[in-house]
Amino acid sequence: MLLVGDPGVGLSRILRSAARVSPRSTYSNGAETSRAGVTAAAARTGGQDGPWELKAGALPIADRGLAVIDNLDDLDNDVMGALTEPMEQQQITISKASIHESVNTRVGVLAAGSPKYGRFDQYEPIGDQLDVDNQSLTLFDLVFTVTDNPNPETDKRTADHVLDINQVGELREVGADPDPAESVDAPVETQIIQKHIATARHLHPVLTDEAKDHITEFYVDLRSKGADEDAPVPVTARKLEALVRLSEASARIRLSETVEGEDAERATEIVESCLKDIGIDPDTGQFDADVVETGSAESQREQIKNITSLIADIEQEYEEGAPVDDVLDRAGEIGMDPGKAEVEIEKLRTKGKVYEPKQGHLRTSDYGTR
Repeated sequence: MLLVGDPGVGLSRILRSAARVSPRSTYSNGAETSRAGVTAAAARTGGQDGPWELKAGALPIADRGLAVIDNLDDLDNDVMGALTEPMEQQQITISKASIHESVNTRVGVLAAGSPKYGRFDQYEPIGDQLDVDNQSLTLFDLVFTVTDNPNPETDKRTADHVLDINQVGELREVGADPDPAESVDAPVETQIIQKHIATARHLHPVLTDEAKDHITEFYVDLRSKGADEDAPVPVTARKLEALVRLSEASARIRLSETVEGEDAERATEIVESCLKDIGIDPDTGQFDADVVETGSAESQREQIKNITSLIADIEQEYEEGAPVDDVLDRAGEIGMDPGKAEVEIEKLRTKGKVYEPKQGHLRTSDYGTR
């Protein structure tokens, strides 16, 4: 699971709490983590002539447990690329010197990152906002946004809870018996949760026909929304595997050896909530797997292609390139209003797809090669 949140919403606190509750876990900070620190590496021991030994990183150490990665967007590209094998194959292959080993990484990964422009913008694809490549985004079964939206009711509840915690902590410090202690203490002790999770992990629940039917119906129904020729692909087969994993997890937490219909329903509700959170094309309001799989929705890629073609057509009419005013005036020809066209042109400038040979004029970067 990946959480993408606004500044100050407490994602680091959530991640540290999850690592503390898990019976077996590791915690890594993306800003201070190397490839070897996350995966594994072969290194000499006892000096330059010493034997080679395998040094396990965070994921192998957390085998059959939870690996927590905070500030995922601060990982180097090399480290980010190294996550593909352990997250997809549940193992790491090391081939160096005399060592040729496969190390198990059967872990759940809980990660968090922050939008590179500050607050999360629900009208922009998550791939454009998070400094993480799209391939890495697809490794997560669930991606949720945690936004900081002012609300008098929830703000009051938050303020009361935080102030109660401070009050109880100060009273306990001086040996007093605080009245509101029950309101700030955890409803279930950490040790009980750890024992429950440890027991659940040893179960291998089997899908019932009811669960299989519900997952199949949900998946086929969702995919059918992309059956039309011009419709985007709502979800890929990778999401089907996620539905099975989530259904099994629901059964485990119930300490059940079978995955019932209720588990499948819980899994589909979670996935649907996730899709509504980050998998919707802001221009059409439809589910679109490409928002996560490629970083941009199909409709957005079509708009970029159309505005680029328009600029290419107009620039051939002018020696100094296509005048910006002309491009904006003719944006209606491709079904785009001037304001939207201006936004798309700025994106093309940022990506190096167009440039200004002269102020107020545009030229596509492949001009002269067509």
